[in-house]
Amino acid sequence: MNTVKRLVKNAGTMLLAQVAEPVCSFILVLFIARSLGVSGLGKFSIAISLFFIFQTISSLGFTHLITREVARDRSKAGKYLINASFVGFFFSILTAGAMCLTGYLLNYSADTALAIYILSFALIPVVFSLICHSICRAFEKLEYVSIPLITGNLFKVLVGLLILFKGYGLVELMAVILGSHLLILFISLYFTLRCIGKPLFKIDFGFCKWIVKTAPTFALIFIFATIYWNVDILMLSKIKGSTEVGFYSAAYKLMNVWKVIPLAYLMALQPVISRLFESSLEKFKIACTNSIRYLFMVMLPIAVGATLLSNNFILLFFKERFLASANALSILIWTLVPYTINITLAHALIASNNQKINLRSLLISMMCNVTLNLLLIPRFSFLGAAIATLISICIFLSLQYGFISKNLFRLNFFQIAGKPVISAALMGTIILLLRQLNLFLIVPIAALAYVLFLLTLRPFSPTDIQLFRRLWEREKGLVTLQSQKSGEHNPSKK
Repeated sequence: MNTVKRLVKNAGTMLLAQVAEPVCSFILVLFIARSLGVSGLGKFSIAISLFFIFQTISSLGFTHLITREVARDRSKAGKYLINASFVGFFFSILTAGAMCLTGYLLNYSADTALAIYILSFALIPVVFSLICHSICRAFEKLEYVSIPLITGNLFKVLVGLLILFKGYGLVELMAVILGSHLLILFISLYFTLRCIGKPLFKIDFGFCKWIVKTAPTFALIFIFATIYWNVDILMLSKIKGSTEVGFYSAAYKLMNVWKVIPLAYLMALQPVISRLFESSLEKFKIACTNSIRYLFMVMLPIAVGATLLSNNFILLFFKERFLASANALSILIWTLVPYTINITLAHALIASNNQKINLRSLLISMMCNVTLNLLLIPRFSFLGAAIATLISICIFLSLQYGFISKNLFRLNFFQIAGKPVISAALMGTIILLLRQLNLFLIVPIAALAYVLFLLTLRPFSPTDIQLFRRLWEREKGLVTLQSQKSGEHNPSKK
């Protein structure tokens, strides 16, 4: 399989998995909200947020380290599988115990605490699954990553809905989630062994020590990022309570679904800009700045539309009792705009070997997020948590760009935002005029209007169009050349 086909295949399979996970989680959250109410959704969000934090700690940032090293020398895959699993097992046991202790010390209600205890056992299969996925990625077999994830998420949703329809509650739902992670592990292990064969079961303690010493930088990035995106729910739960967490989580889930767009795009972009940084710094700059411009064009109208139609979206998905979440959604949805630029700059820093700058910026913004939550939640409740998230991600962006503008490239913010802002403003006017119509009519009309307004303003320069044409012709030429070479060596065609 040629490089272009392999990249398209890998990007497509991972995009499918990335779409499936938030969609399945969103469906489950909808039915939890309707079956267990605001308080039930709040308790579920508390347990899941705590789980995500300890999951990140238990993984030790193995994923990037293993993928990088095994990709360089695939003969070491078995060695990494055995020794990383050995290290991961002990760390997952420790973090599971720490998660249980945290749930106990935070003095949650009995059912919330029990949900946390059950979910803590899922840390063990999760760590093993991450190690398997890292090896499959190194072998460029991303379908071996997506199939277990999609299967596990479908199992979680289908069995979870059955549990809710049968009248069971939060504790039984957590048992289902534990089962989904075990299923993901078994399927992932099967595919990993297909890649590497039967490994030699030998523990190399010196090698284990090297893994533990090398992983901390990656681990800290994952830990701080997870705390950053989950600490608001935990703080809100202790300062205000599970009901407020339920209102906040409803808005947060609607916002979170849209993150898949920049994440999927940058998943495909990362290897490209990594190569360009080594071969052509100028092309690296063009790729990064154009990516920010294209993603901004996509995410801005989503933020404008969701703000103006926040009541409609909350009523559609969560019904009247969650209507208070609309104001939180109007604030949280705007985090997508700086987030889009932020995550692109983060990938640029990693590609340029400046991941420590990203770590430092993340640490400072996380501390700002915690401080802002402490100041704003007591006064503004879940709206304060939303405001804290928006302000802190803007701080994160400013810290990243402060380094990048001095050392890598500068952004022309007027060029990036000018035409999309005008188009989004005109689209917003149309939404206001059509607000009495059905939501399913307003959304496509507004989207079409935005595209037409944007195209009228000609956002793509002749250089952009020429670049798109060259990329398309080059990929087409590679595929044709590969086919010709295959024909030359195929006896049946001679």
